[in-house]
Amino acid sequence: MSSEIQPLDEYEGIRRIWDERTSRWWFAVVDVIYILSEATDPSRYWADMKRRDESGQLLALCEKFPLKSRQNNRTYQTECADQQGILRIVQSIPSPKAEPFKQWLAMTGSRRLDEIQADPLEAEREKYRLARYDEDWINARLGSITTRNQLTDEWQNRGVQNREYGILTNEIHKGTFDTMSVKEHKELKGLKKENLRDHMTPLELAFTILGEASTIEEIKDMDAKGLEENRKAAQKGGKNAGIARQSFEKASGRPVISDQSYLESRRKLQAGENPDDEPPF
Repeated sequence: MSSEIQPLDEYEGIRRIWDERTSRWWFAVVDVIYILSEATDPSRYWADMKRRDESGQLLALCEKFPLKSRQNNRTYQTECADQQGILRIVQSIPSPKAEPFKQWLAMTGSRRLDEIQADPLEAEREKYRLARYDEDWINARLGSITTRNQLTDEWQNRGVQNREYGILTNEIHKGTFDTMSVKEHKELKGLKKENLRDHMTPLELAFTILGEASTIEEIKDMDAKGLEENRKAAQKGGKNAGIARQSFEKASGRPVISDQSYLESRRKLQAGENPDDEPPF
């Protein structure tokens, strides 16, 4: 097979983001221009392309997505195009690299769809990326989802039913967070119907995971069956996490429980730091 149709490593540096709404990859236009044209100033090259395009078709192909700049690692709203749009833009760039790039583009889109179908957590990861969470938070959140699924599987296998899941979850939460219920924690953050865990800080998520992981071990040790035995396991698991949380707070001098919504804090931070215009390449 010709090397021209292989997914070349140099293309892996092109910034891209998976959009759950459209179920498509979107690629940073200036990155594609940099690779194909080898322009020293791809932002200016792209600006010149748009200026020459009197019909405005090139710009119409683009949408802006939050991507990190390679210059300063800050996030900016960046003009991106999907596979079809990028192919249209590529037609306007004379380059011997166009054909192998088209092959890489096709393989990238197919590979991502396969990954999401094989692993639902990947779909969750992209959802949180589009909501502008940072990668550390996303990893913590996905960890909490994995642990939560393991816990609910245990409950299901041990006769826990329907609304009892919420009762047991509340027991773990109160043990972990100083007798604070899930409802009280949401009220502290000013939430109503939102998912509390989507607004937790990374520290709150970490101790939530610990509480549920500890509960799983208590369930197994007790061989708990039904609501009441699992309630005792949940209380022990939450207490274990609460002791660990208090120890952390004493050693670090940092409170774990926060009245801030992590998502809203991120949005405010980005609104203050990140202009709408793209930075120089």
